[in-house]
This record gives sequence, C-alpha cells and structure tokens, in this order.
Amino acid sequence: MILTRRRLLLAAGMMAAFGGRPARAHAKLTIAYPDKSPPNSWVAEDGRMQGILVDLTAELARLAGYDFVAKPLPLPRVQAEVESGAVDGMCLVVTPARLRYAAPTAEPLTAGNVTLFVRRDNPMRDRLAAVQSLDDLAATGATVIASEGNGWIRANVESRGIRTVFANGTIGTVRMLVGGRGDVIADMSHQIRFLLEEVAGGEAVEKLPAVMDVVDWHLLISRKSPVFADLQRLDEANRVMQASGLASSIFEKYGIKV
Repeated sequence: MILTRRRLLLAAGMMAAFGGRPARAHAKLTIAYPDKSPPNSWVAEDGRMQGILVDLTAELARLAGYDFVAKPLPLPRVQAEVESGAVDGMCLVVTPARLRYAAPTAEPLTAGNVTLFVRRDNPMRDRLAAVQSLDDLAATGATVIASEGNGWIRANVESRGIRTVFANGTIGTVRMLVGGRGDVIADMSHQIRFLLEEVAGGEAVEKLPAVMDVVDWHLLISRKSPVFADLQRLDEANRVMQASGLASSIFEKYGIKV
C-alpha cells in the first residue's frame, strides 16, 4: 500500500513538473552499465542487470515515459558505445573526456565519498592512514588498484603520477587488493564496503577515514542519441524522483544505509 501510494504521488508530481503535458510515446531508452561493478551495476545469475544505478535509471525512465533497456558491458565498452551513439547513455561520474561526447542530467542520480581501502597487514598501512589528500597519497609511493576505464582515476590519480594497476571491473579491484597485488583502492566508499562483504578474504581490508573526494553519478546521454533532444524531460523526471526519497529506499534494498 505504501509503495502504491508513493507511485501515485510520483505520478502526480510528474504531471505538475511537466506542466500537465502528457508523457511522450513510449520510446526506448538504452543505458549501458559496467557489468562487474556491484552494488551499482552487475549481471545477476539469471542474466538480468541489477544494481543501485540500474534501479534509479529504470524509475527515471518510467517517469519520463520511456521503455528502459539495461545493457551490460565492460567499462571501456560502455564509454565507447555511448561515444558512438550505439546506446543512449551511461551512468558514471562526469569527466572532461566524457563531456566531449555526452551531456549529463542537471542533477546527479546519486553522490558519494571516495575513500581509501588498504590491507591491515600492508607494511605501508600506518603511512597510508595518515593520508589526507591525493597529493599526500602521491607522496607515499603506493600503488593504486583501479578498474579499467575509470575516468576519475585517470583525471585525479594517474595525473599526479601515482602508479596505477588495473583490474577487470570494480569487483576485480577488491580481489586484487585482498590478494596483495597493489597497496590501496581509491573508490566509492559504499561500493567497496559492499564488495568486501562478498569477496573471500575481505575482512583483511579496512577503510581509512579520510575522504579523498565527493563525486556525483549522473545519467549521461550521448550527443548522437535521439534522446539527447529530450534531456530536459529526463531532468524533470530526475527532480521528481529525487524529491520522492526513492533513492534512499533503493540503497536500502541493497543493504546500504544513506
């Protein structure tokens, strides 16, 4: 009953936000997601895409009158297919490189802290625990583990000359850290904490207290997609969704308190 009432309120809010204009005819909205990046996006055992960003975009698409399709891909291919216009968009952090071929929603789908994760038995653990900024991290000489195609790492970590090794997907970064193949992960705190509970040996890793950055995750629409002309409607749908408090319930669905 509560969920039904919420959906009715969302629908009413949507009509008000659109000034009473009816939703567009049901066109398709195809969004590509990294396929190994739980809890944000990953492929379930039955082959379906699931995750926080998948659920958020599905609701946004419903409100805007689109039939939603989620396409799982490795992160580098996600970006390549958005750039070529093969898919309509992606849900990632905005970077200068991505802005060249895609436009973000005015407001983010969600936001979160980037923090550091290290094995407790790493000889550099105490030095890394004293890090307060990315410049401090660069001074330690530590090796950062990142997922292939991570634009935030390229813009903020590699640009500082920090040695970086790459894994296949975010879950791969956690497996590498647990296995001692690198010193530290710098990534979204909620995402790595979720994965540490799923990966064998995750209890050997701890989150360090300092926040390196606060990043927003936007829906980015390809400039070559026909949906690009409808970005304002997606913005309006996102505002209604954010005002509803639905995002918090989606996080809680995956066991994350916000």
